[in-house]
Amino acid sequence: MHKKTDANRNRSRTFIVAKFEFLRQIKKPAFWAATLLIPIFLVGMFLIGFFSERGDLSGDVTPDTDTSIAITDEAGILPADAQFVIDGDREQGIEMVKNHEIDLYFYIPADFASTNRIESYHIVEGLDIFNTDKNIIKGILTQYAIQKIDPVDVTILTGSFEVADNQLTANGELSNALGEAIIPLIFLVTFFVLICLFGNRFLLSVVEEKENRISEMVLTSVSAKHLIVGKIIAMLSLGLVQILTLVLPIVIILFIYRDNEIVTSIFSMIEIDPASIILSFVFFIFSVLIFAGLCMFIGAITPTARDASQYVAPVIIGIFCPLYFVQSFLAAEPSFLTEFFTFFPLSAPFSLMLRSALGTLSLPEAIIGLVELGTLAISSIWLTVRTFERNAINFEIVKPKFLWKKIF
Repeated sequence: MHKKTDANRNRSRTFIVAKFEFLRQIKKPAFWAATLLIPIFLVGMFLIGFFSERGDLSGDVTPDTDTSIAITDEAGILPADAQFVIDGDREQGIEMVKNHEIDLYFYIPADFASTNRIESYHIVEGLDIFNTDKNIIKGILTQYAIQKIDPVDVTILTGSFEVADNQLTANGELSNALGEAIIPLIFLVTFFVLICLFGNRFLLSVVEEKENRISEMVLTSVSAKHLIVGKIIAMLSLGLVQILTLVLPIVIILFIYRDNEIVTSIFSMIEIDPASIILSFVFFIFSVLIFAGLCMFIGAITPTARDASQYVAPVIIGIFCPLYFVQSFLAAEPSFLTEFFTFFPLSAPFSLMLRSALGTLSLPEAIIGLVELGTLAISSIWLTVRTFERNAINFEIVKPKFLWKKIF
């Protein structure tokens, strides 16, 4: 009975710390400024692309009905009775433009086959940077050229055909490796985004207690374990808020373009592999806890945020070091370098998630990886708790040779 009461009390204290830290951070304008910056940027880029597709820079190959055009075809590419073709020579066409009889004049010289050059003339006012007149003559010539070619040849020359890529496994069954990798890769990207957005927050959540000289007072109310675990829960909750804020505009854009060929092909490609998804999710949770524990450990041994930032850089570099050798992870057979990064403590989180998504992780390697990440996650948090507990009122950098004595 007493054990159950103590457990409930411990959970209550952890929840209080997590709630306090979450509300304190989420009320800061700086948090929402950083959170909304990327979605606003994404929406802005989407709107620019959306309206530019409907603007004057669309490069339409058909002339406007209000635009008068004349073409002199000395090369004989176009039929004599073709639209816009005139009998006049180059000088007459230019004079027509000067006299405002026509808006646009194209001259196709007799040696076009060897020079591949066409001249265009039109009157402009100011700086005409985004001129798309060349697209008009290209469209006209293309339309007449297509009429002379067999439809099959047109399809081949324009590349307007599909190639169905049927990939087979070693057993001769149809494979959808890319479709199976999409959801596990989402966990990997989420881990990357979480570190980029919240790397410093994990660090500062501990070091600011020491920097403000209130850590000794905090520990009179709650234990170091409740404080650290509560802060981790709060930081992960804030990270979830930021990730959802980032994902929302992407979901809206995908919904708007749900009938787009690319979007529908991606969704139709996705294949649900429960074992791979669960494995990637567990890898993701352990990896986040490892990173949070390491950042908070650095915060526990350093007196100020400025000092702490110098030590967290090697951790981030170590975690994302496999990115520099990603080509070796794409090979069907893992190399020595791939195996090294898979089980090296700092690079193991990223490497295991990547190989799990690519389907190159064997069952024994997955089991070893789970045990390793689980052990590292628990150890990093336990080490942080012990270090913060021993050095909460120490406002100098803890020297490594004395660290183990202070912890144990």
